[in-house]
Amino acid sequence: MKKTITMIALALGLFTTKAQTVVADFESYTLAPGSAYTNTTSTPFQTGGASFQYHWDTGFSYWSGGFAYTNKYDSATNSPLTNLYGVKPLKGYNNSNLFVVGQDQGVINLSAPSNTVGGFYITNTTYAYKVIKNGNSFSRKFGDTTGTGSGTTIAQGSYPDFFKVTVKGYKAGVMLADSVPFYLADYRFANNALDYVVNTWQWVNTATLGNVDSLKFFMYTSDNGSFGPNTPLFFGMDNFTTTQSSVGLVEHINTLTVGVFPNPFNSVFTIQVDPKFETIATISEVTGKIIYSQQLTQMQTTLDVNALTNGVYFLEVSSGNQRSVKKLIKN
Repeated sequence: MKKTITMIALALGLFTTKAQTVVADFESYTLAPGSAYTNTTSTPFQTGGASFQYHWDTGFSYWSGGFAYTNKYDSATNSPLTNLYGVKPLKGYNNSNLFVVGQDQGVINLSAPSNTVGGFYITNTTYAYKVIKNGNSFSRKFGDTTGTGSGTTIAQGSYPDFFKVTVKGYKAGVMLADSVPFYLADYRFANNALDYVVNTWQWVNTATLGNVDSLKFFMYTSDNGSFGPNTPLFFGMDNFTTTQSSVGLVEHINTLTVGVFPNPFNSVFTIQVDPKFETIATISEVTGKIIYSQQLTQMQTTLDVNALTNGVYFLEVSSGNQRSVKKLIKN
């Protein structure tokens, strides 16, 4: 029944779409100072029409994947043990109190099946920024060709270094063709003076992905070893912005004003309309079959349709080049 009603409504052009922009800025969450979201049952957190996946490793008791909101402010410490959540700008976008840190292959699910993600603000975590700029015993310093900037165990050379996030959209479990890349660090320029590592909040426009029901974030680096990427695969996020569409049945297709009462009805109902032109009322089943038609010549016309079985019908009133469609419910 529901599918048939939808098909009839589409045929008659009865659906209207309203769009609402929603920003997930994470400020509604309450945290103790200098802490982060922790959930040992891997429960995602939800805000702004989006659900942010979160994974906790119960065997080793650590945050192993997804996203975590935080108010840990540290733009200086280069350590995954003491500064896993800090971002280089120190605080959230526009100096806000809370922001999110994401990991490679993190997933955000949207609450509605057809949303557009306008974009979000992104930045480097302090840990990733420091490693890219200075190197450590596990990772090389980006752009270093001297062999002396990344400890004694990391080979050096002439590398087109980069660190990027690629955002992929999904619809009904299927990865869409388009993607949006963003370089958190880019040392691929012929002119080394153009090399950069992001240290402020930057906007990423993902509207080109179109309607999606989820996003997945893939991280890539030019610094890879025998066991995988050497660059810490973390990034900061804030103000995740979606455009949520809601679809509803339009009561009035145009300027023709039609009143129907009572509705729902038992056996009779009254149509109120100003018949300036030849005005016709038709009643259709949800299948589209017309079961009743009558010309209206008065401001109010009462119809006796007691013979109809209980259910949903559609009343269309046409007058000149105007019309209106109403959903009727017979009890």
